[in-house]
Amino acid sequence: MAVIKVASYNIRRAIGNDGRKDLKQIHQVLDELAVDIIALQEVEMVPGVVGVSRQAHALAGLLKMNYAYGPVHRLKFGSVGNAILSKYPIVKEIKHILPDSRDERGCLQAEIDASGTRFSIFNMHLGLNQVSRYRHLKYIILPIMQASSIPTILAGDMNATPAMREMRMLSDYLHDTFQHNAGLHGNTYPSDAPRVRIDYIFTDDKSRCSSFNIIKSQASDHLPVTAIIKIPAV
Repeated sequence: MAVIKVASYNIRRAIGNDGRKDLKQIHQVLDELAVDIIALQEVEMVPGVVGVSRQAHALAGLLKMNYAYGPVHRLKFGSVGNAILSKYPIVKEIKHILPDSRDERGCLQAEIDASGTRFSIFNMHLGLNQVSRYRHLKYIILPIMQASSIPTILAGDMNATPAMREMRMLSDYLHDTFQHNAGLHGNTYPSDAPRVRIDYIFTDDKSRCSSFNIIKSQASDHLPVTAIIKIPAV
């Protein structure tokens, strides 16, 4: 069995509430979280550019972690997408397309070997259309997770509150780690005055969460969330 600490954080291309792009602020937040696995959304990657515009690569280097990256939105140079950072080896990565004629999204899956305990984490940033969110979860992501022979974790910015149809459906199949909230905060967006919870970490039946927290920060317009999860060896 492995006990891992997971974080999910929409970093908004490292643009803080002061309007400045500052990857040092994001690094400081992540360093203080002291987690094993990080699911990041809205990560900017510009090939050939270091630092603030090659964010997954730079953060992985600063934190001494491995990383996988899946582009979602193409820029003139580079892209913005999802990244998974891991202290453990990433043995496989799969990029799932979540099609939408007006707002295509993506989900990055990584299979991780935590000292002999294997599990998959799915990192996604769902769109603003509720019908698309429901379809992407029910007909693309959930069947893949349910077919997995190893424990799975789903994390990300869902752009939906717990009461919405798609999240109620998701909770029929997975466990919302917020049920183990050990902190004082209940919402994740916007970070300067949080009014809604749209950032999540879910586990399947194979794993168990022992603690969940929402962390205060002004480094992005979202707040990061963390969960401590016990994953059995399979």
